Order: sequence, then C-alpha cells, then structure tokens
Amino acid sequence: MNNLMLNTAQELSSAEAGGHGDRWGVFSGGFEAALRCLMATVGKAELVTGVVDQTATEAVVAGGEPKGVLLLYTGQAKGVSKTGAMSLIGQNEKTGRNELWSAYPMLGDGVEVNGVVERLLLHPNHVEATLEISLESGVLIKAFDSLFCQNRALYTEGEPYRFSLSALAYSMSPPGNIEKVLDDPEEIRRFRAMEAWAGKYGQCPKEVEAAALAAWQPETPKDLDPIRINIGGGTMLVPSIDGFSDDALYLGEVVGVTPDAVRIFDTGFGRVDVIVIRDDEVGTLTVPIYVAETLFDGEWRPSVGEHVTGNVWMQAYAKAPR
Repeated sequence: MNNLMLNTAQELSSAEAGGHGDRWGVFSGGFEAALRCLMATVGKAELVTGVVDQTATEAVVAGGEPKGVLLLYTGQAKGVSKTGAMSLIGQNEKTGRNELWSAYPMLGDGVEVNGVVERLLLHPNHVEATLEISLESGVLIKAFDSLFCQNRALYTEGEPYRFSLSALAYSMSPPGNIEKVLDDPEEIRRFRAMEAWAGKYGQCPKEVEAAALAAWQPETPKDLDPIRINIGGGTMLVPSIDGFSDDALYLGEVVGVTPDAVRIFDTGFGRVDVIVIRDDEVGTLTVPIYVAETLFDGEWRPSVGEHVTGNVWMQAYAKAPR
C-alpha cells in the first residue's frame, strides 16, 4: 500500500477542482431541477463497485481517508446501462450518518483506451479526483475519475490501466473557417517555444511551459513575425483556459452520431463521436461526446464528416489493470 499514488497525490483547491453545478446546468431546468430529480430517485439507485479489491479500499479508509459509496441511477433495468446520475454518499465523522456529498452525470459508456496515471489530483473532499493520464500514444489528457471513490486503492506509479473515456458537452457548434492571429510578442514566443518543445518531446503540458520558454530562442527575425492559424478543419484537445482542471476545449471531425443515445432524468443526450487528435506520430483519438438536446437552439445538428468545436468535461474510469 506504500506505493499508492493516493499517498503522494497533489490536492487541488476548490477553485481548481470546481463543483458539478455546471455539469448539471446542461439539463432541462438546470441544476435545481436536476437536484430535485436526483433526490427523488436516489432510493432506486444501484450500488457501484470498482475494480480494486474491497479490502484494499477498507484499508485506505482505516488509514484515515473518508468513507464513501457510489450509487448510480440509470432509469433502466439493472446492468443495462452505465450512464446515469451518480450520487456519492459519505459518512459524517461526528454523527456517523450517511450524507449526500456529491452528485454528477455518469457517462459510463465510453471508448476504451490504455494509459498510465502520471498524476493523481485530489479534490478537497478526498473522495473525488482528476487523473492526468498518459495514453499509449503519448498523448496526455486530464479527466475526472468517475469511480475514484471505489478505486482509490488501485493506482500505483507506472502501472498501465484500461480506461473508459468519454466527455459531456458544455457546447458544440460548427467551427467555420476560423483564423486566429497571434501578434502579441509574448504570445508568439510562447507558441513557438511550446511548438518546439512538443516537436522534440512529443507533447508540451502546461507545467513545462516555463522550461520551454527558457529553452527557446529565435533563429531568425521571422520567428517573431505574427502567426496565422486556421483551425477550422483541424483537431485539438487542450485544457480549458477558463474552466476547471478536467474541462477541455475540443475541435475535431465527427465520425459517428447516435441521436437519443441516452436519457438522464428528463433530458435526452445524443452521442457524437469526434476525432479530437489526428497525428502521423501519435495516431488518432476519438472521444464520445454526450450532447444534451437543450444545447441546440436552432435546426443545426452535428453530422458525420463535418467538424465541430466547443467545451467539454472530460471523464474516465479504470475498467481494469491492463
């Protein structure tokens, strides 16, 4: 148990971790309506187990970590779906009573990927976490661990795992022919430095930005000229500038659409499979993005072959050690 990543995890602040209000905000009636539905159905929810032995989780709790369980309401027969409303029930240390500590949309039907947990980022309640996962391809992603409460005793350094990966859309729209111009000298330096670092090491996560800037120097005056980037037909999955630790900005090609894929409470969700990374060296990454019907105002809907962009909440959970 000494090599558990939980023992050396970095703890996020409340501002970095965020709450789940924005996720429920895409539902019909918003957060308040979703909360009422949640409270009305929690008694019908199923107990969720992780892939780690229960005795290992009990040992973690005995060592001082909070006690909690996960309950999933899908509105369907048991075992039919892994997508629904997840409730995290914790035990009050003073009274011993069970309390609703957290609740979030659970997107359990995702795409399988293999990867290693590079960093485990604990949320303030210690029963939720964001994972920084290095995929087999070398791509680095951040995602909320939707089964962390039950899998806290699973993750060890350097161990590969098989994950289910998915995303909840905050927004989705056609990108159009978007041209972004970088003309600020500092932004130009930052772009060139991170581009050079990624070219050398395969990726450039945010935490190495300072090192990348220190290592880069312009070779010619043209290296500091304004940069024009047309991103309308490309692919991209990057951390959100304004969002929480597991929010991301995406751009990519639609390769699959399943209308009315799932219903959580009174809100219908379509599943849109989007290639968000396409690279000769690292290959492709397709993420199933669940999009609430409430997000669309007009007649436009995503279709196969077109590009879409927006913001998402990334979610993953371990299905097994690889």
